[in-house]
This record gives sequence, C-alpha cells and structure tokens, in this order.
Amino acid sequence: MQERNQTYLRRKNKEDIINLLRERSQSYSEIARALKLSNTAVGKIADALIADNLILRDGDTKGRTGINLQINADFGYVVAIDLSGRKLTVCAADFRSNVLVRREIAEVVSFSKSDLNALIDAVRGIVNGEECKGRRLCCISIASPGIIDRASGEFLLNPRFKGFKGVSLEQVFSEEFKCRTVVRNDINLAFEGEKVYGTFLKDVMNALMFHIDVGTGAAIIIDGKVYEGTHGFAGEIGYFKLNMFATDPNGLENLNYANYYDSLSLYSSLAMVMREVLADPACPLAVQLKSEGVDPHDVTIRHMVDSYASGDVMVRRIIDASGRVIGTVANNLAEFLDIDTIVLSGTAVELGESFLAVVASCLNGKTVRFSSLMENAPLMGAVNTGLTQAFADNI
Repeated sequence: MQERNQTYLRRKNKEDIINLLRERSQSYSEIARALKLSNTAVGKIADALIADNLILRDGDTKGRTGINLQINADFGYVVAIDLSGRKLTVCAADFRSNVLVRREIAEVVSFSKSDLNALIDAVRGIVNGEECKGRRLCCISIASPGIIDRASGEFLLNPRFKGFKGVSLEQVFSEEFKCRTVVRNDINLAFEGEKVYGTFLKDVMNALMFHIDVGTGAAIIIDGKVYEGTHGFAGEIGYFKLNMFATDPNGLENLNYANYYDSLSLYSSLAMVMREVLADPACPLAVQLKSEGVDPHDVTIRHMVDSYASGDVMVRRIIDASGRVIGTVANNLAEFLDIDTIVLSGTAVELGESFLAVVASCLNGKTVRFSSLMENAPLMGAVNTGLTQAFADNI
C-alpha cells in the first residue's frame, strides 16, 4: 500500500510540474514554492522528466541555481480536429501548443462518408508533411458537436452526423493512425480553449459559455475546470422549452422573451425573420433579397447578421428579443450556479457590441463578453485536450 501511494504521489508531482511548465518556463525555486515542495524534491522529479525527454533545462549550464525548466516542444505533436464549424479544420501542434500546420476542408453541412475520407486524407497529409517530419504523433483530439457515448465513442444525438449511427470516430482514427484518439463535445472544448489560451479567463474559476449559432450549446467551468456532467452532456440547452404555455409556434409571443424550442439559436431568429419578410415584401431585407435575386425562403443567417449590423429595424427587433431570451436564461443559470462571468461564442459574436448590450441588460450586473478566440476556440480546446492526454500517457 505504501509503495502504491508513493507511486501515485510521484506521478501526481510530475503532472503538477508539467502543468506549471505548460503555462510558462519556471525555475526550480518557483516550482518548489508553487507546489510547496523542497528544491531537492523538485530536482529529483525534474531529473526524471528530463530523462524522459518531456522537459528541458534552459541552456547548457550545469546545476540548478537560477536555471529555468521548460516543456520540450519537440517531444512529439498532437493533431486536433474541429468538426463544429462550416469548414472542417485540422491542425498539428507541438508540445508547447505551437500550431505547426493548419488545414481547412471545404464547407460541410451534413457530414458524409466522403467527408470522413477527406478528413482522414487531410490528417494523413499533415502526418506525412514536412512540418511534422521527425516528430512522433502522440494523440488525435476531435471536437465534435452532439452527444457522444463515452464508453463506445458513438454518436447518441447529432443531426449533422445522421448517417453515422454506430460509427465511433475514436475507433476510426485510432485504427487508421495507430495512436490514442479522444472525442469530446465541441462547446466544452471551445470553453477549455478559451480558458487556457484566451485573454480573460485564466484567473476566472467559475463561468458560463453560450455558443449561439445555427444551433445552441453551452458549457460550464466550475472551480477552474470544464464541468461535463455525469454522462458528458452538461450544457445541452438547445431544446429548453422556455414557455410551456406558448402553443402557437407562429404567435408574436415568440418575439418577446418566450420562444418555443431552441429559441436561443440564430436559426430560430432566422425563421422569424423569414416570416416577417414574406409578410412584408416592402421591408428593407425583402427589397434587398429581391435585388439579389434571392427567394425569401432562402434567406440566410448571413443576410440576417448583415441586416442587423446595418440597423434594419425589423431584424433588430427579432434578434434583440432573442438576445433578451439568451440574457434571461444565462442569468437564471448564473444565479443558480453562483457565477458572475458569461462568454458568448459562435456567429452571435458578429452581431457586435449592441447585441452584447441587450444580453447584458438581463444579467443583473454580471460580466458578459464575446469569446476572444472566436471560431478558433474549439480547435485550440482540442489541442489542449490532446496535449493533456499525451502528457498523461508519457509520464
């Protein structure tokens, strides 16, 4: 039992040192103070990590006084994949989180077998490319929308992957590239990316993220870590029914704080915009669509976002109503969890400061900000998760 406890303690101390050095290079003394260990103890643990080639001493000076330790960027690399955006994105990053190479695949609406093959080809191209030559692939990390079974890696719910029932991306990529693969929810990874690599969450211990796009998702950070829930599904708010007494899906109450299903998403707002355009062919957006030769039934989120930015009264009325719904839901969840910081991500970021002010008006003084990483957040979250797993596998 004592030997087992000592083994656990050694591993825990290694993990703690790695985590400190992932933030920045540090001296033996700084690490000792942070971990409340003696310099001698830190020296022994660091020597073991140096022997494993995971960390390096700055320079070639012998001894430890004044010498900084840092992560060995060239130990290996991870591949991160983001399946959440309009374009599928793949990158490779070294062990200091430096992105070595990045590729984008053509826009994808509904994921198909050919898209999966293109994704595998893109990863293969990165693995065999010059940027990763001589390095070891240690992990593939995938940010995916939807609900994924933790045990099997299969999709339990994801409209974008309708034809992939019984398919495990984890298994597919592990077998193809002979390395560990992890698949996690894209919004959780986006928040993780924002926390680790963003500009304003590093010292925030409790926060909420709302991803407002074609669909809606949320993520929660509690005590500095993303909370995933019992089954990894925490934050699935897209199907909140906000007003159980609203029986008419076309009623005007849907413009006023109490939409029916998925009222937080831009797609829901788009449905209302389309209704108004069809009802009033003389409204500015209807006139614009006609001048572009676009059928009102084909109005897009891009049209809506641009019209909002230009000050279109009808579009602003609808989106601001949605903003008040978002703010109300965010405030209720923040009050329940005792959280003071809310982050908005997704295409909603393009609505700008006026939309942010509408959301903030419902937040009782809480801080609300747009994501600093924006569309890069899920990919960088996948990088961080891949590196965390790779370090754990090699300690």
